[in-house]
Amino acid sequence: MEMKCVDRQDVLFAIIEAAAGRGLKRVHLQKAVFLVAEEFKGGLPANFYKFTKYHFGPYSQKIYRDAEVLNDSGCISIRYGADRRDDVFSIVENCGIENIALPERLSRFITESVDWVLSMDFRELVQAIYYLYPEYQENSRFVYDEEGAIIESFARGLKQAREGKTHSTADVIAQLQES
Repeated sequence: MEMKCVDRQDVLFAIIEAAAGRGLKRVHLQKAVFLVAEEFKGGLPANFYKFTKYHFGPYSQKIYRDAEVLNDSGCISIRYGADRRDDVFSIVENCGIENIALPERLSRFITESVDWVLSMDFRELVQAIYYLYPEYQENSRFVYDEEGAIIESFARGLKQAREGKTHSTADVIAQLQES
């Protein structure tokens, strides 16, 4: 599944674009890129982002460097907050770049991952990542509570079901069979 025609900035742009005008804070951007890296390990460009175990889980400084390049080119907008955590990365409409042609499975995963990370605040997202990837708790400044993470996940699922934002078991099975 080598994707030689796609580079890491294309994937980063697609992730920011998937936010569909909602914008991504730093934590959302980091974790969405991390999820793509984990899901498509070995299938992304050789120079794709490498993550270290940092203060709030998986982290790659190169994401921000590439975002700055996209910002300087006018393809994305970075709205800087009073605190770095409040910076927001958004797509710029009509910037001259057409939709990037990514493989369907990657494109679908990006959309689903961005929707998932945006459904959580900072604390919830870091806890969810630590639950899924416990090895990234090393070097953390964040106090992880596995029981709390499970309860939050369950409560979020109930809320999404009430709002009609869940998928039926049949839909999930069909998606797995497509992969």
